[in-house]
Amino acid sequence: MVASVYFSSLVHKVKYKSPLDKIKKLLEECNVSNIFSKNDLVAIKIHFGELGNTGFIRPILLRPVIEKLKKIEAKPYLTDTNTLYVGSRSNSVDHLHNANLNGFNYSTLQVPVIIADGLRGENSCDIEVNLPIFKKVKLANDIVNADGMVCVSHFKGHEISGFAGTIKNLSMGCASRQGKLDMHSTTKPLVTKNCTKCGRCIKNCQFDAIEMKDKAFITTKCVGCVRCIAICPAKAIKVNWNETSDNTQKKMIEYAYGVTKSLKQKVIYINILANISSTCDCYVGNDKPVISDIGYLASTDPIALDKASYDMVVKAAGEDIFQKMFPNVNINTQFDYAKQLNFGTCEYNLVEID
Repeated sequence: MVASVYFSSLVHKVKYKSPLDKIKKLLEECNVSNIFSKNDLVAIKIHFGELGNTGFIRPILLRPVIEKLKKIEAKPYLTDTNTLYVGSRSNSVDHLHNANLNGFNYSTLQVPVIIADGLRGENSCDIEVNLPIFKKVKLANDIVNADGMVCVSHFKGHEISGFAGTIKNLSMGCASRQGKLDMHSTTKPLVTKNCTKCGRCIKNCQFDAIEMKDKAFITTKCVGCVRCIAICPAKAIKVNWNETSDNTQKKMIEYAYGVTKSLKQKVIYINILANISSTCDCYVGNDKPVISDIGYLASTDPIALDKASYDMVVKAAGEDIFQKMFPNVNINTQFDYAKQLNFGTCEYNLVEID
């Protein structure tokens, strides 16, 4: 099966034409008014960018998405999930403050901003997938409970998967903290020598899985909810980032599958191929773009969209810049595994929309 991927270049054939109109046209090609209905609560999944980073998607690019959804009388909201690591987005209070400072707020876009996995990542639910690695995936409740989603992703490089776009935004971006740990690690969190024995982790562990010895000790009762990482005031509890790139990519595909299953395919995907950076927007800083801006792509097939975006960047660069940046990563693992699971397709028909 061949999927349609719609593309609008940032090269303008008509002088002074707004790029925002191009995004509206892409949504129309994806049949936005047929996918969503009046009063649908529609999540607009976006990465708010770590505080200090300037490479993330500009809030203004979400205006045409919001306007299109409001025109059909749907009820959109912006959303993201808390991070696995400790930073400016590891709990909802800091995360909302971060989003506001980066321009994702009600006064700018006139829609609510909701952190989908709760105050410290505890707002999680299990979605049955029955796939080779996971029988269930752990997703953020306030994404799963939406009536649909528009997934807007910044296409860029990534040290684990070579590139990051829709697949990463669906998987890492929609997982609860426990789900993020599933993808990044094979073991429970580690307690470092920085532990001050304050006992806060013990008081806040929902599964009585932490004991105090010479320092805090995480027992076999641990289920990997990773609440302790967000709680620890000394930042003494860390993720053991020990999963391989290939396995992480496969896990990402299974999580992405779980998100689309939970939303019953009521999802439109948009990739922004602008300000294409070498690394994730999760960093507190960013380097200059690795290539000139290309444009916007949209599809109802997440795999086809990322494959088309990847191919387009490689073609524009004249070489595989992602493979060059991350030579030890097999970038095709995620595409090959999606094909194995019959999830989406790498075969696409690129339709250019002016």
